[in-house]
Amino acid sequence: MAIFSWLNDYRVPQYFRWADLLASKNWEERCGRYPKSRRRHRPIRTPQVLTMKPELTAVYFAVAVVVTAAVPRAEEPKSQPVTMVEKAGSVVLDNGIISIEIAKQTGRPLSITYQGTSLLGGPCYLNWHAEEEEDMDDGDQGSKQDNSESFTRITAGQFRVRIDPTANGGGAAEVSITQKFSGRGPPFDVELHYVLRRGDSGYYNYAVFEHPQGYPAGKLSSARMLFRLNGDVFDFMTIDDRRRRFMPDPNTPYKSLGPKESRMMTAGPFQGLVEDKYLSYADAGEHFVHGWTGSKSGIGFWILYGSTEDQNGGPTKQHNTAHFPHAIMKILTCSHYGAAPVTVGTEHWQKIYGPWMVYINAGGDKDQLWLDAKRKSAAEQDTWPYAWMRHPLYPPASERGTVGGRLHLSDPQDPKASPSDAWVGLAAPKPDWQQQSNGYQYWVRAGKDGSFSIPNVRAGSHTLYAFVDGVMDEFRCDDVNVAKNQVADLGTLEWNPVRYGRQLWQIGTPDRTAKEFRHGDDYRQWGLPQKYASEFPRDVQFVIGESDERIDWNFAQCTVQKNGGWVGSNWKILFELADSPKPGTATLRIAIAAAHKAVLRISVNDTVVGSRRFNTDNAMVRAGIHGQYSQWDLSFDAGLFKPVRNTITLEQLGGRSALRNVMYDSLRLEVRE
Repeated sequence: MAIFSWLNDYRVPQYFRWADLLASKNWEERCGRYPKSRRRHRPIRTPQVLTMKPELTAVYFAVAVVVTAAVPRAEEPKSQPVTMVEKAGSVVLDNGIISIEIAKQTGRPLSITYQGTSLLGGPCYLNWHAEEEEDMDDGDQGSKQDNSESFTRITAGQFRVRIDPTANGGGAAEVSITQKFSGRGPPFDVELHYVLRRGDSGYYNYAVFEHPQGYPAGKLSSARMLFRLNGDVFDFMTIDDRRRRFMPDPNTPYKSLGPKESRMMTAGPFQGLVEDKYLSYADAGEHFVHGWTGSKSGIGFWILYGSTEDQNGGPTKQHNTAHFPHAIMKILTCSHYGAAPVTVGTEHWQKIYGPWMVYINAGGDKDQLWLDAKRKSAAEQDTWPYAWMRHPLYPPASERGTVGGRLHLSDPQDPKASPSDAWVGLAAPKPDWQQQSNGYQYWVRAGKDGSFSIPNVRAGSHTLYAFVDGVMDEFRCDDVNVAKNQVADLGTLEWNPVRYGRQLWQIGTPDRTAKEFRHGDDYRQWGLPQKYASEFPRDVQFVIGESDERIDWNFAQCTVQKNGGWVGSNWKILFELADSPKPGTATLRIAIAAAHKAVLRISVNDTVVGSRRFNTDNAMVRAGIHGQYSQWDLSFDAGLFKPVRNTITLEQLGGRSALRNVMYDSLRLEVRE
């Protein structure tokens, strides 16, 4: 059953375990569907039941994971010329593989049909809103202020045929629905486009947000395209290779926990399961596909895209993907986890989001469909920017450039430091790239030798950034000029991380997360912060050279309940000096993976040496292990040290709420004598 161990990350009560459910001899009675070991898939047909002993189920699952990659993809239905049929209030696009009916006034997909099977199960739409109301600090679990009225949708759009399939022999059709700013809500004009091409098992969307000059100042905190799927067709959700699971029926009763997005199933085979949309968030950098499949239908519904250049906050920004009840979405921009909204004054601003693809596949089991979706996603990345796409805001490959070079990393105190696999990206010079939402960013991974090539960059002046595991500091190179259809070769870039003297000790590994600490590998579980008080009744007391950071350092410095309220906690780092202290300057380097409304005060042997207040982040309550990364290099007189045992105290003074916390990435003490 080890193969299912990761599924148990999603449990709350100890009596509910995914592995036990999957191996249950009463699977049919409990779930009303068959495990993979008892079914065979045929396109859009009820699977035949195989006779196999239940005790062999786990073995069959393990074998299936190994062999499915060799199973060939099922043949797609034959395509036909694209047709467009206009009705009074809608338009139907059809290519013989899929059919989409779109409301002319709202831009909503009213139906998506694949080979006669209806795929949607509820309202679908593009919506957006202005400035997010973050979780308020007034409850035990925090309660989000109701901001549902701030969401805007297309309600009175103007329909337009952009590409008529009769003019290109049925090769493609494109329609758009445009809504102008009405004077209420976020001050943006919005266009939503649909593109259906001949032979595609799916279609494309893209959206354009524009703020004409003279419109009032405003913000765009969130924008997303949301789909609700047919629960009779889909029952298995895939976020990435590690997060794949059967999901409760959309009609399963539940009760809301705190925050309100956390829902505990109260009946049925999933009783006791806590489902939360934040369990399904994914880092943007290497996430290009997610979706749903059906164990009986053999159909997959995927959202995939060829680039993340339009997404805000860089490669470490976390975005929503899919969740209960049978929802799947494409996030255009989002200020969750401390990111910034799009912010404009009275100037002109516009941005294109996408295209992204709604991809439908069939003819295999959930593993085969997932492999095929990843193959399709890779193909979309290879063909970006799309040659068929025509829009003034979407420059073709001939009008984009490439930036290349090699990072050379040198740290005398860490000979193993390497730029291998570093994130290297281009963005605006300010603000911090994590806080950039108005423009575009381009990120790639460096090779083993630090070499990199960033393709398909819009022409103009950019700043190059780089960061890598093991190094606290970030590399930066300004004034990188990109010309159309040209390669900007930056040559060898010398990266010498900052040091403030000899390193005495380090806790954690600089990687912009808290994954190496306690619960860093099982942080996606509801109520985890409330375990802190029982697991650390005396708070954290970490002894350098003796304590184990995997056990003795919690993933977050939480608040605790005391006298009916929430108060901060005090962590202590204990260490000895081999030699007597010498005159000089010591620097405590604190890398923060996330923090939410915390006030951190640092003392050395009971002498306060500094304090800092942190902004809103909310990574912890949103089941994250990182949020907005920051560094704090705190220097003080090395004369405060004692010749034997020393204590550095980290006091988190922010109270009043269970939400206030600090997540440490790493801490390092350096001394210049």
